[in-house]
Amino acid sequence: MNNLNDDMLHIIKKTLPAIDIKLSNKIVECIEDVTNITEKEKNTIRHILDIYHCDYEAVENLRKYIKSSYYKIIDGVNYDRSLLLLADNLVKGQGDGRISENDMIKLVTSALDGNRITECEKKTLKFISKQYNTTDNAKEYLQKYL
Repeated sequence: MNNLNDDMLHIIKKTLPAIDIKLSNKIVECIEDVTNITEKEKNTIRHILDIYHCDYEAVENLRKYIKSSYYKIIDGVNYDRSLLLLADNLVKGQGDGRISENDMIKLVTSALDGNRITECEKKTLKFISKQYNTTDNAKEYLQKYL
């Protein structure tokens, strides 16, 4: 684990089980130079997002610091990495493992960051609705944007 930032991890261990926006800001404060984030800092943030439950605002805050590659390739297909990361964290949230309508609203809102949903983001949202346990209401909400 020497490829992770101990200061960032130390902050989290004090406040488990969930990471909120306030804590995510403390994690960001551990970055020495936000204009030139080290691989160790990126790896730590990825680790935090993969392992710990982060609320929606915390995910949105942290993910902008790890955008090393926009895409995540699954079975040879490019998907939006940040939407998949957000979906993973939303599923962890309630512990029921489902994407609810409220979760889908957050995903669509995140995809609309440029005021439109790109083809890659549409493909990713479709992938999420098929691969994750998604409620019927969430699927209906998503259809409005596809």
